[in-house]
Amino acid sequence: MKPLSYLFASPVRGAVLLGLVCCGLVGASFFVQHVLGVEPCPLCIIQRLTYLGLIPVFFAAALMRPHGRAQRTLFWAASILTLGGLGVAGYQTYLQAFPPSEVASCSASLSYMLDNMAITDVLTQLLHATGDCSDTSFKILGLTMAQASAIIFLVFALCLTTLLRRRERLG
Repeated sequence: MKPLSYLFASPVRGAVLLGLVCCGLVGASFFVQHVLGVEPCPLCIIQRLTYLGLIPVFFAAALMRPHGRAQRTLFWAASILTLGGLGVAGYQTYLQAFPPSEVASCSASLSYMLDNMAITDVLTQLLHATGDCSDTSFKILGLTMAQASAIIFLVFALCLTTLLRRRERLG
């Protein structure tokens, strides 16, 4: 536990670590999709976009003055994104535990939708979760991707709480 407390003793180190983890998660999601051939559902794409959105927030926080107002604001923004991601992953976990009685495919692929539909229609399709979102066939360490993502978002929330609390004590 000592190395972890060392990493989060400095908000810069903590922000860099979380940003790198997000880079790895986005890379892993593309590996699972393009190499392993597991197509993401709309809820998976929203979680991927959340991790993608967290990357610049964490790296910008690492560049800010430690314990400064800008860094604190960025950590709060990351907290809001993280809680949103946790909500989506939690909802997908719920769909997997209690699949809808009528199963239908989620939708066409994201690239197809972006090429052929208005952005508002694409967003509507992404937020309308159906059959594929409850698929549990692909697992990592015995967890569905949604369960793993929920745990990761929960860990991020705890890390951000630690960073913000330390900042409050020092700043």
